[in-house]
Amino acid sequence: MIYSAASGLAPCHLRDLTQGLQQQMFFWGQDVVHPAGNQLVQNGFERLPSKGLKGTSCYQREWQNGHLELYGSCAGWYGPEGGFAFLRSRKRVVIWTSPNTTPTPGLWQPEFVRAGTSQEELHAASLPFLDWLISNERTIVDRFGLEYREENFRRYRRVPKAKQWISPEFALRWFTCFRETPDQLVRPKKLS
Repeated sequence: MIYSAASGLAPCHLRDLTQGLQQQMFFWGQDVVHPAGNQLVQNGFERLPSKGLKGTSCYQREWQNGHLELYGSCAGWYGPEGGFAFLRSRKRVVIWTSPNTTPTPGLWQPEFVRAGTSQEELHAASLPFLDWLISNERTIVDRFGLEYREENFRRYRRVPKAKQWISPEFALRWFTCFRETPDQLVRPKKLS
């Protein structure tokens, strides 16, 4: 089912996904400090102390027979048999193999990363996370308008060493295409 549709994925598409998630993490940070209140909390997340780095938080919520965790250094969905993680410092998306342990900021836990993963396997593992990301972005745009994300995008451009990806409007289209029709995926630079 997903494997046939995802067979058109190439390693460059996974690099594009990591760049998109890097930018998206900045946007989620902006949502946390939104003048109308913490949008992650308002959208069902619980704010918890980090299991790793001191002075940081973990945002966690139940989602699709598992749960989501968002940190400043990693984000992912974890289910009863493992899950999917974006490791920001490594600039990688991975299949996470542990059902009981999730990534801990400040620690590198390679024993829980499945080696030799195909693009199709990574795509399949990413689906619950992408379902949430797409749903969350639509909620934010419905609540505050696309102008809010465009302002986040302008702020991201001013962050030292930040690598701008694509505008929020195109980003949502790209994430949706990656999720639903990966065989029709184009490189982000062709969208902007």
